[in-house]
Amino acid sequence: MSSNKGTHREYSLNLPSRQDQIERVEELTDRVSKEMNFSEAERDKIAIAVTEAVNNAILHGNKLDPAKNVFIHISSNERSVTFSIRDQGSGFDPDSLPDPLDPQNLLKESGRGIFILKSLMDEVTFDFSDSGTEIVMVKYRNETDEQASEQDD
Repeated sequence: MSSNKGTHREYSLNLPSRQDQIERVEELTDRVSKEMNFSEAERDKIAIAVTEAVNNAILHGNKLDPAKNVFIHISSNERSVTFSIRDQGSGFDPDSLPDPLDPQNLLKESGRGIFILKSLMDEVTFDFSDSGTEIVMVKYRNETDEQASEQDD
């Protein structure tokens, strides 16, 4: 579902907690980042971050329970795109997560998701409530993206 008012666009997805649903999010994310004329490098960063956040919501938030949903809301304007991903899990304390750069954690197979999100997106915030955890990630268009957009006009 989408709505379009001038340069402001909004999209929403409501998905069951199954990993086979991630492809739908990837397709929508790619379409939105292309519509906004993000560079290929920035589109890749956005895709990795959104896929990681949705995967975390499915695996860690909703614990692969297909009766629980992941809600994705995307809002874009001429300057930025915002991705809100909400699960129906019990939440977590991001400050209690081990430092993924600590030498004792470097070889672990997991534990880098939040670190990756924060390194790829311009803003990352969390909201915890009784109904689940919401992560909000923002990516701003930079000068290179704006120049590419102007060349396409």
